[in-house]
Amino acid sequence: MNTAYLGARRIVTLVLAAALLIQGITAGLLLASPGGRGMHRASAILVLLAALASLVVSIMTKDRKVIVPAVMTLLLVFVQMYLGFAHFKALHVPIGMLMFGGVVHSLGYLYPARQGASAAA
Repeated sequence: MNTAYLGARRIVTLVLAAALLIQGITAGLLLASPGGRGMHRASAILVLLAALASLVVSIMTKDRKVIVPAVMTLLLVFVQMYLGFAHFKALHVPIGMLMFGGVVHSLGYLYPARQGASAAA
């Protein structure tokens, strides 16, 4: 892994994870209140910007193992936006959950467990 951009990748991935979490929260508000639709759309823009930033940072690393997942994430964001505007919740919600799980999984690679920590006996 190219360590020159590791800090930037960590920050962008954290922002993307937070944006996807906010997207899930505003999805609940969308169902519960009339003003939730605007908040859900605004947080969708935040997810799109975070995915674009992730792609830019990934391209800067020049590592194919990092660029391909960033491209796939951005494509999934576009698919999600289409499904959301089409009100096709049967795929919109599960894909959103998979995206959040994937980003949290990638945080595990960016923030590995400490090697010096020992298990309590």
